[in-house]
Amino acid sequence: MKKRIGKLPGTLNPVTSKLARWQRIYVNRSLNLATVRAVGFDMDHTLAMYNREAFEALAFRETLKKFIDAGYPAALSKLEFNPDFLIRGLLVDIDRGNLLKVDAHKYVKIAFHGHTRLDKETRHRLYNNASFKAYEFLSVDTFFALSEVQLFTEIVDFMRRFPGKVLKTFREVYADLRKFIDLSHADGSIKSHVMRHPDKFIKRDKYLASALVRQIDSGKSLFLLTNSALDYTNCVMSYLLNDADPDFPHWRDYFKYSIVSAGKPGFFMGHANFEALNPETGKAIKGTPTSLTSDFVYRGGNAKLFQELTGFRGDEILYVGDHIYGDIIQSKGVVNWRTMLVVEELDTELPKLETLRDSFDAIQKLLATQESVGEKLQILRSKIASNARQAKIALQNGEARKSRYLVAGNERLIEQASACDEEEQTLAKTVRDLLAERESKVHPVWGELMKVGLERSRFANQVEAYACTYTSRVSNLRYYSPHKRFTAFFDTLPHEI
Repeated sequence: MKKRIGKLPGTLNPVTSKLARWQRIYVNRSLNLATVRAVGFDMDHTLAMYNREAFEALAFRETLKKFIDAGYPAALSKLEFNPDFLIRGLLVDIDRGNLLKVDAHKYVKIAFHGHTRLDKETRHRLYNNASFKAYEFLSVDTFFALSEVQLFTEIVDFMRRFPGKVLKTFREVYADLRKFIDLSHADGSIKSHVMRHPDKFIKRDKYLASALVRQIDSGKSLFLLTNSALDYTNCVMSYLLNDADPDFPHWRDYFKYSIVSAGKPGFFMGHANFEALNPETGKAIKGTPTSLTSDFVYRGGNAKLFQELTGFRGDEILYVGDHIYGDIIQSKGVVNWRTMLVVEELDTELPKLETLRDSFDAIQKLLATQESVGEKLQILRSKIASNARQAKIALQNGEARKSRYLVAGNERLIEQASACDEEEQTLAKTVRDLLAERESKVHPVWGELMKVGLERSRFANQVEAYACTYTSRVSNLRYYSPHKRFTAFFDTLPHEI
């Protein structure tokens, strides 16, 4: 890795409010970049942003071929990839063949069986009558999982439309799916296409190189930590960074350490040794490395050994990745690295949400009105119950006139309560309709990534719990000083608002 001589670290300190929302870095826990000595990066969907429609369609088709080759009905070949159906953060009930969107309190708000949306009563019966454990379901945490779950959904829908054509349970279908996907990766039927035509499947970010150079110029050591093998890594990283900056002609010039086939999340918990590879030939160098250098690429290893061999410790390291479990939860929880989650969906969602601010304000006002009407209704119902009780007592005590007076008063109150009840139901329906319209403008099926209706989504809850910071892309680092202190200002409880 090269370091520029005679250039001071960047001093750009932009006013965050002047940045577009998708350009910002968001803070869950305060982070002082001045204390960070090393910054690590995942590759896929972090440094390398994919043309998701092209890549996922490729994975969908290649895996589907293996289903048919294994004896599944040839009619499955007519299944089509739909790039607009799925989002990250969903759960998959493999036994029932259902897709679920869950809020932060583990309440299933949206569910599909194939392409059929389950009604509220069915959702409640299956999932909300009793608390369920999320680990019992598959979590759609990565973009690579989208094509996998999309294909599962299409086969589930095929089984619904054509009963008896696939004589397997949904769980057995999914087991075959995992086997065929692993085979697709092993035989290169997916990644070989990417390596032949990286321009078709990978989007180049023209600001990526400058964002990395700013970190290097500030004195930080960069390292690459990816699960991809060396040949694929070399192809993708060369396409992204070779000749992007005259001072860094080769992608490895940016990184002090390059680690491939890392086996995350096991990398953060395991005890495997590093294996040095010749970066040109990919052949292993004999012996166990006693230090890490930029002369070699390393395979495998583990986080604790990485710290021992580099001298970087815990919160001196910031790791940037896209996988909430494999990159963020384990690196934070096991070795206490600071974390930055890349949530590339924010690139498209945040501009949409900007245009929907007025609708959100309108919903908030309606909710306030609904709450006021609801409180008035409860007061009226309490008065009606109290009057009815007192009228009964008065009648028992021989106070017929008083009893009639209370009953007559109740008739007026009942009319008022009925009007309030009707108004509250109208307001509730209006809110539901506005929320549905708002959500459909963000995503036609699932709505916002970070919300389910007015509640946080399960995905948002994980982001808040485990990611120190999050942003839409790595190159957003260029807007901030490498010595910036990110401060979390809003760590509040409901009683503090």
